[in-house]
Amino acid sequence: MRAMGASYEDVWGPRRGRIVAVALALVFTVIVGRSAYVAFNGPDRSAVPVAKEEVARRADIVDRRGELLATTVQGVSLAVDPSAIWDSREVVAGIRSVFPEMREDALTAMMADKKRQFAWVKREVGEEQVKALKELGVEGLLFVEEPQRLYPNGKLAGHLLGYTNIDGDGLEGAERVFDAQLRKGEGPVRLTVDASVQFVLEEELDRAFADFDMKGAAGIVLDTHTGAVRAVASWPAMNPSLRGVQSDDLKTNRAMNSRMELGSIYKPLTVAAALEGGVLQTQDTFDVSRPVKIGAVTVRDPHLLKNASAVTARDILAESSNIGSALIAQRLGADGQKAFLGKLGLLGGQTTDGPQWASPLTPARWDATAMATVAYGHGISVAPMAFAATFTAFGNGGAYVTPSFIEPVESPKTARVMSGATAQSVLDMMRYTVTNGSGRNADARGYEVAGKTGTAEKPTANGYDPDRNITSFAAIFPASRPQFVVLVVLDEAQPRTGEQRTAAVTAATIAGNVITRAAPLLDVQPVLEATATSAPVSAISGNRGEADAQ
Repeated sequence: MRAMGASYEDVWGPRRGRIVAVALALVFTVIVGRSAYVAFNGPDRSAVPVAKEEVARRADIVDRRGELLATTVQGVSLAVDPSAIWDSREVVAGIRSVFPEMREDALTAMMADKKRQFAWVKREVGEEQVKALKELGVEGLLFVEEPQRLYPNGKLAGHLLGYTNIDGDGLEGAERVFDAQLRKGEGPVRLTVDASVQFVLEEELDRAFADFDMKGAAGIVLDTHTGAVRAVASWPAMNPSLRGVQSDDLKTNRAMNSRMELGSIYKPLTVAAALEGGVLQTQDTFDVSRPVKIGAVTVRDPHLLKNASAVTARDILAESSNIGSALIAQRLGADGQKAFLGKLGLLGGQTTDGPQWASPLTPARWDATAMATVAYGHGISVAPMAFAATFTAFGNGGAYVTPSFIEPVESPKTARVMSGATAQSVLDMMRYTVTNGSGRNADARGYEVAGKTGTAEKPTANGYDPDRNITSFAAIFPASRPQFVVLVVLDEAQPRTGEQRTAAVTAATIAGNVITRAAPLLDVQPVLEATATSAPVSAISGNRGEADAQ
């Protein structure tokens, strides 16, 4: 209670002055304290860009013509300085207004450690997000400039290119294989792939999915003389820019890292091995009119061949006889067959200048049973790239050429595996297979396609499943002057129109489309053919048990 007769101003005037003085003193104390804190703990870096240690810019990756496939750009990432944050709730709310997916409790815990001056919040922040964060006007945000890997063509060649992690370390594909070279930043890494051909191959695999209900696919285009990989694709395609949000299945490179039983595309190899071994002449005939038991397996054909009691090797390839292939392999013997496939790299041990492919799964015992089934592509599983390389020998007069991924290919790695005469004989047979046999749907007019279909039932724990097939087509073109190998492999392709699910309908059609579109891009001049080819076939009945249809 104020004194009797004393006015309000008489009592509170002096007190108010003292209160104001105390308040000013407290403010001054806070300012001095903050200044002292900054002096001992570093400057207030709120909303100030932080420079990282300078490192060499990761080099670009380009295709054989110099088209950009992967590059490095300067980007921005978001960090915070917890020591500079006064109101963590405001900062957390602001960050979550831009990144609502971020957890409030995690951000709050990050801001609580006032001894820290740096903590990552989000790497690779977009321009619009940076703008929104700066407009918040909150303290403690740090915008860090750092390099980011960019793939300007999206999914194109995604599996081949691979990807880096957030710090720019190569994790898969070319990014991993050539990581040391790319880190030096001395110049672009030039791959053998042709972006235009790669686009065609990937688009045709997309078309395959439109036409056929399928689980996956792979495609390859190789130069028969240099082994240069002009295109290699896996479907579904992967976008390397989205590495962190794509499933493991999508990241699977089916052309390089999946091992498959590819079926009857092995039959040209069986014929070549026997011709080269001197146990087969092109005019020799075989009786394939009835099943034959070899070892523990009874080999059957899904359909009876014309003149089945006397067919030649050419007929065996054209109409895809399992019985005939097994009988030819029987002449050669298991050891001879194994040795020949070993020279073609199908038993493992290949090395290349680029991404490696999966090692094969081969028979535990290479006995008569294995010999018979391997003759038509069962019982041995390889990566599509490993198989595609074997067909280079048919296109260059008998030399196996190791696939190459880096331009220029100055010294192709080759090994003689068969004579020129053997290579030419089998090539002629495969051309006949396309014009008169199971490969008619692959006959790209003007490009003299030679090739072989393959329809293989997929193995399961309970044996081969007749309802799940791998269909493939392996080709060389043009037959009169071979330049390229094309391999198309489709996993469980089922025509949506009700046609049969054999390679004659599925893989052969897609391979023909690829050749028609890619040949001009590869500077292959069309050939005026004197003889008309037969009309396309619909299908020949599917395989049974260990037998293969096409």
